[in-house]
Amino acid sequence: MNSAVPRYRAAELGSLDEFLGRASVLQGPGCLPFHASVWLRAWFETLGAVEGRQPLWLVVQRQSGSAWVDAMLLPLVQQRRHGLREISFADAGVVDYVAPLTLGDWHGGAHEAPAARALWAALARLLGRHDYWRVEKMLPAALAEGGGTTNPLVLAWRTHTGEMFGNQFQVDGPWEDWRRGLDKRVRKEIERCWRVFERSPVARFDRVTDPQQALALFAVLESQQSERMHELPYYRLDSAPYRAFYRQLLATGVAEGSVVLTALRDGDQVVSALFGVANARRYVALRQSIGGDAWKACSPGRLLDEGTARHMHEQGLGVFDFGVGDYFHKTTLGMKPIPLRDACVALSWRGVPVVLAWRLRRRVKQWAKDPHTAQARALAPLLALRRCWLALASVLAPRGARR
Repeated sequence: MNSAVPRYRAAELGSLDEFLGRASVLQGPGCLPFHASVWLRAWFETLGAVEGRQPLWLVVQRQSGSAWVDAMLLPLVQQRRHGLREISFADAGVVDYVAPLTLGDWHGGAHEAPAARALWAALARLLGRHDYWRVEKMLPAALAEGGGTTNPLVLAWRTHTGEMFGNQFQVDGPWEDWRRGLDKRVRKEIERCWRVFERSPVARFDRVTDPQQALALFAVLESQQSERMHELPYYRLDSAPYRAFYRQLLATGVAEGSVVLTALRDGDQVVSALFGVANARRYVALRQSIGGDAWKACSPGRLLDEGTARHMHEQGLGVFDFGVGDYFHKTTLGMKPIPLRDACVALSWRGVPVVLAWRLRRRVKQWAKDPHTAQARALAPLLALRRCWLALASVLAPRGARR
């Protein structure tokens, strides 16, 4: 182990094409489908172009002899909230896990903790014009077999256990061996549900690979999902920027296989539809719809999850990821949780109260789950003080930041 701490430098890249070109070099077995060029280009050209958001493509380089090598790439977005300058990963609610693209040897053989602090110091100097960086659903390490590359941001920051967690299972051998490893009641129930579904002579599992057919099927998925979710105040996937994002993904990714759209059909009727993304090793399910209650007896959502994973296993994939959330059927399929980290990091003095308030809200949420809620009520004045501070910070912010 090299005891010398490497030297790092950070810079902002001028274009998406330059960022994607350099990102392709860092793609490895631990990378996510969210790091693929198809995904990032669609995101920055639609959701990243929403008024108020500006792209922030960053690179951190490590000195190697007389040369500098890319150690980490960060697809970020900057925007203003309450007059403060916030940065975050390119997410907007469509990414289940965020993480930098990281070179496997980002620390140059040195001890990881001091190397991570040095890397962060170089990055923080570049980010001095911003106020805070808020991160949710961050992976502590690359999702590679046998343990992936440690995320240097997790080592350098004060992070907290994520409020959400991922779900995945892995199939190393024949599919039926994995299925036999499930709880006997679950296995029998899946087999029963397939029998119920297949009683219809026109019932079938379908994967769409034609972009035009994919757009038509996805329109059904959107309609079914919106009908079920329309009463939720936070549901926004049917707004114009999100619709443009998913349509660009389908138009560019379905034919090449990085975007996967599957369905259970009964003739022309869509019983259930599932939208996901994939790379050479991992499939990640992202959006799913159910076409009413007529097929409720055969649990079409779970059937489509299992059927899609079996199909992708036949294509050579071994890791099946069903994203964040604690839906019951994820537990029954034997999925293991993926721990995630959350963080809020101050980049200027104006960002300090935002970080303190963020930590306070997390503590209040924890107390709210406890029957002794007097502590949470006692903190109400501090939350009011935080709102006053945000208003004051907005007044004191530079004129350009208040737009």
